[in-house]
This record gives sequence, structure tokens and C-alpha cells, in this order.
Amino acid sequence: MHRIEATPYGYRLVLEGFLQREEVGQLLESMKKTIQPVEKGKTFPLLMDLRNSRAVPADARDLMKEAILFCKQVGMERNAVVLNSAIATLQARRLGKETGIDRWARYIDASRPDWEKVAIDWLTGVKDPESLH
Repeated sequence: MHRIEATPYGYRLVLEGFLQREEVGQLLESMKKTIQPVEKGKTFPLLMDLRNSRAVPADARDLMKEAILFCKQVGMERNAVVLNSAIATLQARRLGKETGIDRWARYIDASRPDWEKVAIDWLTGVKDPESLH
């Protein structure tokens, strides 16, 4: 299951369960309808809530990359990925490297009680969660 919504800071994408190839294809179509290209030179942040998601199966990874590249193409810059699984975190980091978004992506452990504040602070430019206090 997936849900994408516009927020005051950009967009929020919620993925839940074990997404199969068909569901990732539906996600990509939803993204193309919901995420509007921004004006030239403008960017938007994206919070990816993967707390209730499992790793994406191999046959769906190419579509997941396509979804990430779509976001990048239409103006996504900062990206906060909230995860609670070591395997999903490794996969998300690999996808970030393979799509070239890793420089602006931060991976936040959902076990932190303040995960949402940490994510939004990164997305809005307040504080990099990887910086030392």
C-alpha cells in the first residue's frame, strides 16, 4: 500500500507492507499525478515514511529506481527516509547511490522518538541529522 500527499514542507510518501512490482508501478503512476514539476530552479523535499514497509523485491527495484529518478527530475532535492529495518535501510542506501540522490538523502531510524522532527528539520534546512551537534 502507498499514499502520497502534499505537505507544507514538500511531499510525504508512505509505503507499507511488501511492495510487489505491480504496486510499485501503481506508486509511480500516483507520483506522476500528485507530484507537480516545480518552476525551473526550484526544488522540493520528500519525506519517505518506510516504517511499515519491507524490502522491495528484486523484480520491483527497477521501478523503484524509476520512481526516485522521476522525483529527482521534477525537482526533489532533500530526501528524508524513515526506516525501522536494517535490510530496508541497506536497500534504501543502495538505491540512493544508484540513483544519485545519496548526497541529499538522510536515513533516519524510526526507533528515535523524534524521528519526524529530525526528518522535517533536515527537509526544511534547519539541521542535518548527520552533523555533530
